[in-house]
Amino acid sequence: MSPRRRARKQSRGEETAATLSRGSRSARAPRSANPASRTRRLPALVVLLGLLVAGGIVDRRIERGSAQGATEVSAQVPVAAPASARSSAWYCPGAPVTGGLGEASVVVANAGDRRLTGTVTVFPDKGESRQTPIAVGPANRASVRLGDVVSATFASALIELDGGEAVAEVATSGPLGDSASPCASSASSSWYFAEGVTTRDAAEVLLALNPFPDDAVVDVVFSTEEGVVSPQALTGLLVRGQALTPINVGDFVQRRESVSVSLVARTGRLVVGRLQVFDGSSGRKGVSVGLGAASPGPVWYFPEGLVSEGQSERFLIYNPGRTEAQVEMALALESGEAEPLRLTIPRESRLTVAAGEVSRIPKGVPHAVTVRSLEGPEVVVERTIDGAAPSPRTGVSITLGARLPAKRWATAAGAASDTTDLWVVVQNPGARTASVTLKVLADGSAVQVGNVADVALQPGERRAFHVNAALRRPTAPILLTSNEPVVVERDLYRIKAPGLGMSAAIPLR
Repeated sequence: MSPRRRARKQSRGEETAATLSRGSRSARAPRSANPASRTRRLPALVVLLGLLVAGGIVDRRIERGSAQGATEVSAQVPVAAPASARSSAWYCPGAPVTGGLGEASVVVANAGDRRLTGTVTVFPDKGESRQTPIAVGPANRASVRLGDVVSATFASALIELDGGEAVAEVATSGPLGDSASPCASSASSSWYFAEGVTTRDAAEVLLALNPFPDDAVVDVVFSTEEGVVSPQALTGLLVRGQALTPINVGDFVQRRESVSVSLVARTGRLVVGRLQVFDGSSGRKGVSVGLGAASPGPVWYFPEGLVSEGQSERFLIYNPGRTEAQVEMALALESGEAEPLRLTIPRESRLTVAAGEVSRIPKGVPHAVTVRSLEGPEVVVERTIDGAAPSPRTGVSITLGARLPAKRWATAAGAASDTTDLWVVVQNPGARTASVTLKVLADGSAVQVGNVADVALQPGERRAFHVNAALRRPTAPILLTSNEPVVVERDLYRIKAPGLGMSAAIPLR
């Protein structure tokens, strides 16, 4: 979708699904908006985040082992290169390096049977990029702390390896909590975010990495509860080559509870991540670092879901298209059944489904959610989970859904220890029984997790596996295999501290 290049006087705000158990809702009447364009104030970004805490390169296209792997959707989601690839690249979204928001590292896991070597190029928000070598043995992992390579407020990274069968993630840890997100396996000319908040207690920063020599020119459009905003300063924005450009969203849409983003390049390709921070002054406290969606999609899978005392769950469905979209939200309860929801998403708008306010989603019952496009434009879907006392899990998690089932999945970041609880959640969206096996890549060998070997998942079933109950490791990269395509999510919970590191795993080709 090409973004409009001016503020629209006629716009549509966010729709909230508070009582959707009665069925779908249609678009409400347009509301007038007159958003003012604002100039970029990057120095204010550092001040804002500090206040919150205090109170050339070549695009390495992956060699595909077969035509079957070269699907259109695999170019839009993180997917590991096959074992036969002579090289692979991962583009990691920007994350905080200094300033009290936490320390970021890029983590690489090697699910293959040979040692991989390469380089990590770190791009700071100010100053020149720097490189450092990386090596990761078979069935092992390696990490690079970004603050050891550059001194900056934010940084992003390009990881280049001499083979495939590896996955990469960016992980952060700090006083506001932990977060983890897959890196991208390719750059894109468009990026989308469904969730975003710029209220008094929150800050949202887009981090646009252009790893290529040529500059890119992009248009950034925000859809808020007050309408669509196309700031003049972000229309035809220059994103310099081989550099990281931060965009403080609060400079352009202030005090908004709902901010969805479309970033589309006129020229060039890039990788865009989002940093979302809540300082706790209004109840929400946490930090989330995540990769955007390279395109809207027809289906989004969320294997994990739970509404309980102190824990809320929301689904943000963003329609960046110019006509309304019809979607279905299907529910797979761990016990019992629930009818799907039919929803209408107005054009250039977001709809929020608060799971705790939908009667057909029972509290205390784990569930999986699948959102499918039925008619009209495809959509972007994120899930937000907030945890606060009395919930034992606290913090904020903002997660894109998975977009395609696969038979092999891996993760790089995470631990199963006295301070971190590790869960792997599997959903079988197919029509045949899947047999899954879960292993941890442990210093050169793949170690089975307890009795999770050839475990049968019936069609439509979801199952959660607690890794800590079977083994303890300070690092625990995951390898899950199945005889049928499944969807996998990796969830990290800090014990007695804020931190929800929840994200989809990465498919292995």
